[in-house]
Amino acid sequence: MKFSLQKPTDKQFDTICAFIKQFELDDRDLKKEQFTVAINDSEVLGFGRLRKHADCMELCSLGVVIPHRMKGIGKAIVEELIRSTAGTIYLVCIIPDFFKPLGFCTLKEFPASIENKINYCTQELAVPEAYVAMVF
Repeated sequence: MKFSLQKPTDKQFDTICAFIKQFELDDRDLKKEQFTVAINDSEVLGFGRLRKHADCMELCSLGVVIPHRMKGIGKAIVEELIRSTAGTIYLVCIIPDFFKPLGFCTLKEFPASIENKINYCTQELAVPEAYVAMVF
């Protein structure tokens, strides 16, 4: 499948926000400039963002639209987000096996912002899987 990665337009950002709600992802402090979006023509296929905290950079709100999953879109978005910033990137997820091949590893100690994210996830985004903190 052909797609391009870019910063979202206002209309694409509205679509991303709707998908974030639908997928029950972290919807706190959403800003258009944080995102990279994968598109095919004008269709949003996937998205992810880098969120700057006082003590770290976090990769979060990563999602791929259901019919387009398992096609390399999520991987391409993560790789682009990694390329777009220098330094350490943290994330909190329930799918560590997706992120390990991309260079992330699990952590036992992490910045306060990531601990806050884990607490938010376990309280607000409850899922059967365990949340894991990772670093690149």
